[in-house]
Amino acid sequence: MAKNQRVVITGIGTILPNAFDLQNFWSHLKNGNSQIDYLTRFPTEDFSIKVAAEIKDFEHKKFLPDLDPKLAKNYNHETLVLMSALELARKDAGLEKDTVEPSRVGLIDSSSRSSLAWWEHAWKRYTELKDESVFDRYAVLTSMSSNPTNLTAINSNIQGFVTTISAACVGGHHAISLGFQAIRKGRADIMYASGHEFPLIRPLMQMYSDPQSRVMSLEKDNPKNAMRPYDKNRDGFILGEGAAVLCLESYDHARARGAKIYAEVLGTLSYNEADHAMRMDITGKKAASGITKLIQISKRSLDDVDYFCGHGTATYTNDLAEGRSMKLVYNGKPKDKWAPLGSIKPIFGHTFGAAGIINVAATAMMIKEQTLCPTINLKQVDPECEQDHISEGPRKAKIDFAISLAFAIGSQSSFISLGTPD
Repeated sequence: MAKNQRVVITGIGTILPNAFDLQNFWSHLKNGNSQIDYLTRFPTEDFSIKVAAEIKDFEHKKFLPDLDPKLAKNYNHETLVLMSALELARKDAGLEKDTVEPSRVGLIDSSSRSSLAWWEHAWKRYTELKDESVFDRYAVLTSMSSNPTNLTAINSNIQGFVTTISAACVGGHHAISLGFQAIRKGRADIMYASGHEFPLIRPLMQMYSDPQSRVMSLEKDNPKNAMRPYDKNRDGFILGEGAAVLCLESYDHARARGAKIYAEVLGTLSYNEADHAMRMDITGKKAASGITKLIQISKRSLDDVDYFCGHGTATYTNDLAEGRSMKLVYNGKPKDKWAPLGSIKPIFGHTFGAAGIINVAATAMMIKEQTLCPTINLKQVDPECEQDHISEGPRKAKIDFAISLAFAIGSQSSFISLGTPD
């Protein structure tokens, strides 16, 4: 029986607010520069949500110079963003389209509500302008949730396994897990794991700001301070948009071509809590059990963990559950022996289906740079979350083993462990 292949991350591509390259992505994270600002996508005078992390001044031609304009005019915005992010990841990995046999390359993409923005646009044109042409033959393609993934694969000549998954906020981790398994079992040499999300439309934001169960911040005076994970005075999350892509590659394949390696994927674990449909188990018991199991799968010990990249949505239930899970995981150990737990979401906002990819990309960069990114806006730690959150700013540290956490509506949990390659 053939041995399992080791899997490493060799490329990262981002099209996020004010982060159209890896340098800016890392700089914003490391220095705690929030990209959340006042919302301009639609008028907010009569709307409770005032801020978001928006992509502005994106021009696809800079990233896709060879894309035929006749095709590009029929591609929606999110497709062009995802295409661009994948091209950045491919180039960062030092790969050309024909470097690897196309049938040995695949793409797994995650999006919780792909093409929703297109449907809002199309329905408005249809109902208000009576423009029936919006539902033409191209709409058959552009309205599909799998459209961005499929067109991205065509543009990059990816001929292996290609699919789109939708699993809310754990979808990005699921994409990594599926890509990891394909390489590990020798079915592919390269798998791109991606996530994209464009949730900045009024109907969707209104759902999350429902007064009966509001989870979005109502911040209106200081956008950069809107998200405050693990803080006693948290007010909820802020939405962000964009795309992020990881190039996953077999270790042997990467070494043979002299590729740089950000981190090794040591283990993945996804499961359904079969508990509350709208939130994670707030006792922390199920998350603690999953984290412990992932550490075992990764063939490491709890003492080896150097950092937890938390889901960190700045909502009461997320903070409570993550804080309680840490107490159960460490089971009486003094807190100075606990690994730091941080959140990067105050930088680019909560991106739903792309969040897990961004978390892992950030964690891989922290391992590569041996620097922990800060959890910004944390002034008064909630007693339930008393732990080292790196609130003082970037911290140089020895990081050999780190875990990314993700939780989602639908009672789902998912964890990814990364380490420094030998």
